[in-house]
Amino acid sequence: MPVLLHLAQLVFEKKLLDHKYYGGCDQFRIDYNTNNRKFDQEDDELLCIAQMNFHEFDYEKLIEHGLEANDDMQYSNDYVAVSRYGGALWETDWLEYNGIFAWHSECNPAQKERAVTIDQMTVSEIKKLSKKGIKLLETINSKMNIQKIP
Repeated sequence: MPVLLHLAQLVFEKKLLDHKYYGGCDQFRIDYNTNNRKFDQEDDELLCIAQMNFHEFDYEKLIEHGLEANDDMQYSNDYVAVSRYGGALWETDWLEYNGIFAWHSECNPAQKERAVTIDQMTVSEIKKLSKKGIKLLETINSKMNIQKIP
């Protein structure tokens, strides 16, 4: 399921968090207070935390809780750093993205199609639909009713 990209975010596979992060996804949500932070997101496969800049993340905390990163925090097999304007800082085989959304390679094809369609729209088209109550710039997940974009 696609998550909306922000300035700087770390994107995690939920199944990896459950396997490697001490306490799994549940403890990760508590440690990072993801339910109470506006730009942190979760879909069916991904969980991500957001900041204004990459240097604001507590990488040592991730390592202390079981995840791996290289010495200068410029790469990890356990998560991906993604920026809306710069894309992923390194590539993985499980994350795909465009200028607006990132999604797991195994996400529902209809949800991926929606993310790709929105990315191809103009700002004017998105604003026009927003005025009609059609919210396009939000996390796409299995809980939402995916309708064809008019």
